[in-house]
Amino acid sequence: MLNTLALSDLGLCFVAMTMEQLKSDLECITGKRTIESTETMAQVLARLDEMAKSVDAPERLKHYLSKRSYVKALAWIEDPSTPHHA
Repeated sequence: MLNTLALSDLGLCFVAMTMEQLKSDLECITGKRTIESTETMAQVLARLDEMAKSVDAPERLKHYLSKRSYVKALAWIEDPSTPHHA
C-alpha cells in the first residue's frame, strides 16, 4: 500500500487510486510487475506521459516522469523523502 500519510503531509491532491495506478504503471515499466493482458506497453507509457504533464503532480515526480526516470519516480512514490540524485 502506498504511504498515503506521507503524500498527504506534502499537501498533494492525488486520489489514492491515481497514485496506485501510477505505481502499478511504474512497476510494469521497471519490470517489477507484469503488464495486464488487456493493456499494451504503449497505453502504460501514455498514462505516464500524461501524469508528467499534470498540474497537480509534485514537481519532482513530474521531473522524473518527463525525463523517463521511472526507477527514480517509483522510489519517490514509495518514499517521497528520498533525496534526488543526479
